[in-house]
Amino acid sequence: MFGGSYYHNIDDAGRFVMPHKFRFSLGETFIVTKGVGCLCVFTDDTAKQLETQLGELGNMLSVLLDPNVARLHRHFFSGMVEASCDNKQSRVQLTPEHRGYAGITSEIVVRGCGNFIELWAPDALEKYEAENDKPEDLIASGAAVLPVSGARSAGEHDAAVSHAGPD
Repeated sequence: MFGGSYYHNIDDAGRFVMPHKFRFSLGETFIVTKGVGCLCVFTDDTAKQLETQLGELGNMLSVLLDPNVARLHRHFFSGMVEASCDNKQSRVQLTPEHRGYAGITSEIVVRGCGNFIELWAPDALEKYEAENDKPEDLIASGAAVLPVSGARSAGEHDAAVSHAGPD
């Protein structure tokens, strides 16, 4: 599992030091691709899971003809590159396209997000957090993805418990 946030500099060649805590869990090679406002780093196994889940959105014809499915495929797959840490200083090379997409110039924030890692430009992350990390936003996100507790299925009754007020 990847967790924590780390701030690093980007060198003139577009490299940053992958935190020691993450290096060994990533394996020899890993995948870097575009996320939503950031870059995402996946282990090979997690990238395969993403490929499977995107594949379940529809068949090849839907990838070609359904703009929503096509957009997701293009977004994640067109920017995928295999990467690795160099042997000397555990630096990772980011492509100019990836740096441009995420707005990463001289500094980078490396954030563990459970089974993947996000790479952010510090100012983009600050803006994202200001717009999305309010407690009410987190609660609304949880409510949107979690099953509703206490919901009754069709035909389920109150087991003869009286209601407060008129029916």
